[in-house]
Amino acid sequence: MSNEQPAKVAAALARDVYALTKYKTQKLALSALNNLYKSNLAFADDNLLTATTGGPPGFKVSTGFGFVLLGKSKALKGHAFIIFRGTQYLADWLTNGNLTTSRSESGFLVHDGFHSAFNTMKPRIKDFMKVIQQPKNGIHTIHCIGHSLGGALATLCARWIGTQKSTYLYTFGSPRVGLEAFAKNTTDKLGSDKVFRVYHKTDPVPKLLPWPYAHVPASGIDYYMYSPGSHFSAAYHLMPTYCASIGARNWDVIKGETEETKTDFGIARWLESKGSYSLTVTVVGWLEQALVYVLKKCLGAAHTALAGIVGGGITLIDKLAYVLAKGINLAKNISRWVILFIKKIMQVLGMKYVADKIQLTQNFIRSILHRLQRAVTIASQQALMKII
Repeated sequence: MSNEQPAKVAAALARDVYALTKYKTQKLALSALNNLYKSNLAFADDNLLTATTGGPPGFKVSTGFGFVLLGKSKALKGHAFIIFRGTQYLADWLTNGNLTTSRSESGFLVHDGFHSAFNTMKPRIKDFMKVIQQPKNGIHTIHCIGHSLGGALATLCARWIGTQKSTYLYTFGSPRVGLEAFAKNTTDKLGSDKVFRVYHKTDPVPKLLPWPYAHVPASGIDYYMYSPGSHFSAAYHLMPTYCASIGARNWDVIKGETEETKTDFGIARWLESKGSYSLTVTVVGWLEQALVYVLKKCLGAAHTALAGIVGGGITLIDKLAYVLAKGINLAKNISRWVILFIKKIMQVLGMKYVADKIQLTQNFIRSILHRLQRAVTIASQQALMKII
């Protein structure tokens, strides 16, 4: 029997946890939440999820960061909830110098900032898991829910608690959390049918962190939601906007919307195209896929090896620059694609490529990748500053 929460319920919980930042005092926030959820869930100081020392800069907040809750009503009996909110500091962790990884408890590489942040909450979640395991509580299903950074934390949490109980994951506008191997392992452990990743087309945050970072689920269904326009939109990152887009629709209806897929043939034609491009949502999507396409050309069947050696003080962009620079010196049918890719990035950034004046060295390629990442990060910062 399927035990997932309805889309509107999961979205409402991801939205309402922001009461912790909207009210002047924690007491007022708890009162508002209890009035809203009445007999379904009980919000109190003792089920507050807080950060402790040791988190990344900007993470040591005075308010709670979420809740661990047991369902109280007949409809929610047997269900437990771990809910995380976002923070305006997310983009600050994802700038050029912060694309470093660390190993999660499952042994896979994840973003170090997210991992460090989650570690500050683990003691409280460990205590909650002891409560969940008590037979008298009758808990059979756990729901990990979060928006923005909260989605990243919910992903790490769902993988960490693993198969102790039937675990569902719901994320809204979440960035990528770990490398491809982490995404695949998490999907395998939870089951793709228990992962609900919801994102708007023009929400910039899901575009953060380049390949080999990958979204969870690695296979199965993504719950793509159309949003108008071609540029990143702060409004479509906001959790109330996600709630409005979902409305009363169920998961089966939402999954009917699909995002355009890009073939290798289409990517090649796009790289060769002569059109004018700027930093739009569509272009960022093309660049993401073009990066993977070109890296495959450079590394052949061993392209996934890149995902396994990011770390040890080597940043992701350093490694990408190294591989692309090596590609310049390979066969002409490979170097050509590297050059086209770098030219396309420069065009998007408003830079002019002059063949006889520009040397595509590793340092130059690194600087171009840094500038692209920074441009995407700035768009995300503009959105994130409005969520708190």
